[in-house]
Amino acid sequence: MVQIRCGQHLVADVEAIVFDKDGTLADSRGLLQRTALARAEACAAAVGAGDGLIQALLDCFGVSAQGIDPDGLMAAGTREANRQGAVAVLTQAGYPADRAKPLVAECFAAVNAQRNSKAADTPPFAGTVAMLERLYNSPVKIGVLSSDSPAYVKEFLSYYDLMPWVHEWRGTGPGEPPKPDPTLLVEVCDRLQVAVRHTLVVGDSWADCALAEQAGAAGFVSVSEPWGRSPVPGASLILGSWDDLVVVRSSSPEFKPLTMP
Repeated sequence: MVQIRCGQHLVADVEAIVFDKDGTLADSRGLLQRTALARAEACAAAVGAGDGLIQALLDCFGVSAQGIDPDGLMAAGTREANRQGAVAVLTQAGYPADRAKPLVAECFAAVNAQRNSKAADTPPFAGTVAMLERLYNSPVKIGVLSSDSPAYVKEFLSYYDLMPWVHEWRGTGPGEPPKPDPTLLVEVCDRLQVAVRHTLVVGDSWADCALAEQAGAAGFVSVSEPWGRSPVPGASLILGSWDDLVVVRSSSPEFKPLTMP
């Protein structure tokens, strides 16, 4: 095991780092905003509603004229959570509950069918490829755990040639427990043959932070301004750039050891 330097802090006895995908490795802000609008418009058109319902759906998804809420449903929730949110909005607007669920599923599927490739519209943030390669060539194991579907996680990693720099990855399939439930993180750590308590979680949302806490991980590292968001409240460590995340093999008096909660 080694130490990880993050800014001016050291975390000892780290075996692995597990990264979130959207908002952390992948810049998905533009695509998520466009997808949310397309879904809202499709649902409203299907029930013969107008701008009022579109706005209510966008509010539910966490999307506004100012951008996308990094802790909202669209950015941090699973596809199923977004479907459930849309169903709730339609039901509250007076649409029959027994018809809302299949209608929303059809609208979401229609929007997805119009998109050729998600990966092409969600490029890695600057420096991501070099960071993963650098960490992969250290003693630390590298994992990816996303609330996105397994197919889209695989597409992203393959499209940008990141597979060689990731030891294990995991998406969230239908019916599987989403973040912050620790089940899938435990599975990734088992595949990596590392202990969760010696694993750092790197992400951009409250769900990633709660995941690390519930799983008893070594800590949660929040991305920040260069990723287009403020640090996640409660984060153990905060990244200003990928260069801040460094594997070190010995302690140095210039750094402050971090006592994890």
